[in-house]
Amino acid sequence: MDKVSGYNAYQSSYYESRVRDKKEQETSRTTKAEGTKKGKEVQLSRKAQDLLKELKKKYRNMDFIVADYESEEEASAYLKRGTKEYSVLIEPELLEEMASDGKTKEKQLNLLEGAASELSNMKQQLGARGDEVSRVGVAIDKDGSMSFFAELEKVSEKQRERIENARETKREEAAMQEKRSKRTRVEADSVEELIEKIRNVDWSQIKEEGRFTSGSKFDFSI
Repeated sequence: MDKVSGYNAYQSSYYESRVRDKKEQETSRTTKAEGTKKGKEVQLSRKAQDLLKELKKKYRNMDFIVADYESEEEASAYLKRGTKEYSVLIEPELLEEMASDGKTKEKQLNLLEGAASELSNMKQQLGARGDEVSRVGVAIDKDGSMSFFAELEKVSEKQRERIENARETKREEAAMQEKRSKRTRVEADSVEELIEKIRNVDWSQIKEEGRFTSGSKFDFSI
C-alpha cells in the first residue's frame, strides 16, 4: 500500500508539474506575442517627452510622430497620419539622444529648419505641378539621416469640373461621391532630389483609381 500510495503521489506530482510547465510555456508564448504586437509602442523618458512638446510648440505647422520603422514603406505609412502642412517622423533613439545631448539637438534642429525652408519653397519651384502634391513628410532615422516623401494626386478633368461646379454653386451633396484620380508616391534623400522626382512623374503610366467619399459637402481637398 505504501508503494502504491507513493507511486500515486509521484504520478500526481508529475502530472501537476507537466500542467504547470505547459501553462508557463503558454504564458511565455502569449507574453512574447503581446510584446511583438506592442513592440512599436514608444516609451520615452521625461526629457524626451519634454523635447517633443517643445518641438510641437515651436513648429506648429508640423506633425511630429515618434516611432521605429524598418522600411520606406513603413515610414510613409506613419507619415500619412499627419494632418498638418508637414509630417516629421523621428526614431525614438535619436529623440532621446537629442534630449540628453545639446550638440545633437542643435545639429538636428538646424537640419530640420533647413529642410523646412527648402520645402516651403518647393511648390514655387514646381510651378503648376505643385498643385499635385497632397502630402509632404520627413523621416529622420536614429543616425540623424533624413528622407523625404511626397504623395501626389492628379484629378481627372471630369472630376475637376465637378469640383469647380460645386464650388460655384456651393451646393451640398448628400449622396456618396466617387472621386477619380491618379495617385503615386516619391521618395528622396534631399529636397532637391524630391523636386526632380516630382517633375519626372509620368502620369500616363499611372492607372486612375476611384474611391468614394462621404459627407454632406463635396470634397474640396484637391
